[in-house]
Amino acid sequence: MAESGLRRAVAYYRVSTTRQAQTGTGAEKYGDSIATQQAACHRYAAEHGLELVAEYPEPGASCTAIDRRPKFRELLERVLHRRDVEAVVVYARSRAFRNAYEAMVTREEFRKLGVELLSTQEPSEVGPEGDLVTLILDGVNEYQSLKLGADVSFKMAAKAARGGTPGWAKLGYRNVRMRVDGRIMATIEIDSERAPFIDTAFRLFATGQFSINRLQRALTIAGLRTRPTRSHPAGTAISISHLATVLRDRTYLGYVQWCGKEYPGRHPALVDAELFDRVQRVLADRGRGTRECKWDHYLKGLLWCRRCSRRMILEGARSHSGRLYFYFRCAGMHRHGCDLPRIPVAAVEAAVELHFAAVRIGPGECTETAYLIAGALADRRRVLDVLRKQLGSELARLDRLEDQYLELLGSPGWPTEKLTERLQRLEIERDNVNRQLAAVKDCPTDQTLHERIGDLLGRLTRPHQLFAQLSGELRKTLTTLCFDKLVIDAADRAPYQPMDTSGLHVEGARRPLIDRHALADLIVAATETPPRAPHQSRCQSEPSIELHSKHQASTPR
Repeated sequence: MAESGLRRAVAYYRVSTTRQAQTGTGAEKYGDSIATQQAACHRYAAEHGLELVAEYPEPGASCTAIDRRPKFRELLERVLHRRDVEAVVVYARSRAFRNAYEAMVTREEFRKLGVELLSTQEPSEVGPEGDLVTLILDGVNEYQSLKLGADVSFKMAAKAARGGTPGWAKLGYRNVRMRVDGRIMATIEIDSERAPFIDTAFRLFATGQFSINRLQRALTIAGLRTRPTRSHPAGTAISISHLATVLRDRTYLGYVQWCGKEYPGRHPALVDAELFDRVQRVLADRGRGTRECKWDHYLKGLLWCRRCSRRMILEGARSHSGRLYFYFRCAGMHRHGCDLPRIPVAAVEAAVELHFAAVRIGPGECTETAYLIAGALADRRRVLDVLRKQLGSELARLDRLEDQYLELLGSPGWPTEKLTERLQRLEIERDNVNRQLAAVKDCPTDQTLHERIGDLLGRLTRPHQLFAQLSGELRKTLTTLCFDKLVIDAADRAPYQPMDTSGLHVEGARRPLIDRHALADLIVAATETPPRAPHQSRCQSEPSIELHSKHQASTPR
């Protein structure tokens, strides 16, 4: 008991949603409902000889489980371990418990320590009658919670079946309220600021020339941000996992998904079915267990060992002089004893290029691809136009932000070091945007474009000639289009030298059906990159390693 003669107590307040917690004024830090509970608990404490030594407000938390309520766990920690209070006051038992079992366990723990759980709205008698009343109240609270959850789930499912969108709108849409048949209904509409990014993301990824990581970086530089929240008023960059979810989400086709079922939605689609299916095919081809890591190569994920049927993996090794060499080795070499020797990357590339000489694309496939190129060019121009507009808007935003920081820089009371750091960060972002803008503006003229397309189409019937003209990233696209996987074997001799293909054997049947849309996109993309120069000497060619670190790759000469 406190020196004042009052019993020491703590109070716990809770609301279920953040919307409830955000309804208060500046004087009501946790919203009107919290303030109401607080006032009731203070009156109760004054009337019953209690001194509230601490308060634990829990804004926007469900009451169905204690482990999801950090403030309530903090209160329990104090009561059970510090043992410096004699009572816990709540507005109503439903504010503390919606689970009868947890209520019973907590009540018994409090009883062992001589701590009372007091409610301002319900009787708190001690004895068998009081235990019976609390058991009934806690059971009723749990029943009401479960009944309310079932009712909400039923209504949400009914809304989805009618084409409505339950919950928050996906990226590219926004939640709105509109009048339908004389009633105000919550629905979604296109977010004019973010929807163009969704279309751009699908079109770029459908070409097969963008990994999700690279696509995320390009969209972030172009200015894509999530919707603003209280904690992030300017939004945040879309995460890689979120972008991967977006590319698989059928919401953008105009459907609503709820509890494993799909319904036609009332919201407009952002992508058409053909584009969505192309993206799913690219995702399926990428789902080979590969991931972006320190080193990348266009053959990663395609090569398999003929001897043990395991994947060939790319590894780097440094010599005594510090030079970095790259090899493909069987994943079963160490754990399963596969005896396929390590093979230099350049030798594998040369063997795959030779294997391409046996691949043919028929005249009918070439004709269909040529027909689709016009559409691919139009898509490419549309995407580039959108990207230019988005990048221009991002530059304007950065300029406005810089002006605001510069105005604050000389003002007293503002941290100069932090503002200077923000300005430096803005300069880096502006450089990234300018580089991206220069890349999308540097497009060939129509005459050059058509000449280059004609040259590439002429090589299409013999894919090895087209393959030899492409850069590493486009080579990866062509290889994935033509083959599901390539199997490699080598003579049992070591070490293999770069470009030494004697003893190497590559097998792999051409896919029976090549994606013509992706092939057309590939040719259009190839027109925007300079043709690969022919090797002056076979032994001088560099492997197509893409670096994701500070190290520089070198190959043995």
